[in-house]
Amino acid sequence: MQSLAAVAERAASLPATQAAFIKGELSWAQLRLLVGVAAPDTEAEWLALARGRTVRALGALVRTAGGSDDAEDAGEPHVRFRLCGPRRLLPLWRDVVELARRMAGEQLGHAQAAEAIAAEGLSARPPGTEPWPEPRQPATSPADPDETRAAFACHLDWAAVAEALPDDVESFGAALDHLDPFALDERMRAVVRAMQRIDWQTGRLLRLFLDRRLHVVMGFSSASRYLRERLGMSERKARALVALERKTRRAPQLGDAYRAGALSWVRALTVLPVVAERTAAAWVARAREVTVRRLADEVEWALATRVPCDPIAPPPLGARLDEPLRQMCAREPVDAEIVFGAPASVVALLRTAILAFAHPADALWKGFERLLQHVKGEWESQPRHHDPVFARDGWRCAVPACSSRRNLHDHHILFRSRGGDNARDNRITVCAWHHLRGIHAGRVRAWGEAPGAITWELGVRAGQAPLLRLEGDRYLV
Repeated sequence: MQSLAAVAERAASLPATQAAFIKGELSWAQLRLLVGVAAPDTEAEWLALARGRTVRALGALVRTAGGSDDAEDAGEPHVRFRLCGPRRLLPLWRDVVELARRMAGEQLGHAQAAEAIAAEGLSARPPGTEPWPEPRQPATSPADPDETRAAFACHLDWAAVAEALPDDVESFGAALDHLDPFALDERMRAVVRAMQRIDWQTGRLLRLFLDRRLHVVMGFSSASRYLRERLGMSERKARALVALERKTRRAPQLGDAYRAGALSWVRALTVLPVVAERTAAAWVARAREVTVRRLADEVEWALATRVPCDPIAPPPLGARLDEPLRQMCAREPVDAEIVFGAPASVVALLRTAILAFAHPADALWKGFERLLQHVKGEWESQPRHHDPVFARDGWRCAVPACSSRRNLHDHHILFRSRGGDNARDNRITVCAWHHLRGIHAGRVRAWGEAPGAITWELGVRAGQAPLLRLEGDRYLV
């Protein structure tokens, strides 16, 4: 909600941009990007750049101008993910997080890696689950700032969500200055209820649309591109809405509360891993009684203390959530834990993926272990990970002081044009910038044997000593 308010406040100083959004000429995703970088004196220029370009292309221009294009679910609450298990889980978790970074081509945090892991797990077909129909895409796909929407379909019928809007929707944003706080509160609550009903209907439409891969018919290369360009929606939220749509068909009481707007999509998603037909009423009631933070803690506690094969009920209201001394059905010491903070939807989706890989009688960590093993096998089987040079160098640039994982090149230390061979000790991983603008532009020199016996000179200048000389990551005096 704070994100919505911030965008609205900034848009008020950009009348032409605001008018273009109201007329439907700009999407919400484009508006969020523009208000972060445009000023009254540059508004016309930015508006001209935005018209006709894709969201991804506009984001590339915003980054070039020094702005931020990170607008995904800015106001979503963060909660804690915690899972106890045997010590062997820790190196497996680290390996899969590292693989996620290699697949993404950037230094992901634990929350971002967890989102990728959950997405990969939910796209699989373990028993009793339904797959997310997103085809696997290349890890890096550079944005072209001149990319246009010309190939995309122009119209989409949203008549199915009209019933959720208040009858006097036209007056909701007008004449606000005279309203007292209680009248504003009443109006905002009406809008929020409408938004919650729209979330439910959007999930229902998304499930049908994505299950049938209709984004391909409309000219989009992936569901992710469709979601961002046409709907102005993050893939994370779309995945959450579809997961809720599937679950509410099997837990009608959760579905009734969600459809009526009594639960937001974040609260409904938080209880998703523990809701069953017999416990849905109790968890719906609890979700309306406590904060999202407390609700996430109770779900975590319930999962950790659950009795296998039995429905999971919420703890007594206000009870102290003592940490369990053991995990049920554990056959080995539970002496390690994995803890990180992440958006509530990411934690809920990761827990859902873990349960999809856990057998009914299993401890929770076993489902997590199977999920990580599955994801590791899938990602390591990708063709790009068969390159022995990139794998040896950790899938990042070997130039000292550079940690880029994006746009990696296989560089021959002794150029082939000068007689260098194709042996692995003559090849090293470098990023595109250091390869093209550093080594081949004469600003960086390298010689020796890969991977550990290479001497690097950075900041090479004619007639002068280089700025830095190193052997590997060790400075040479």
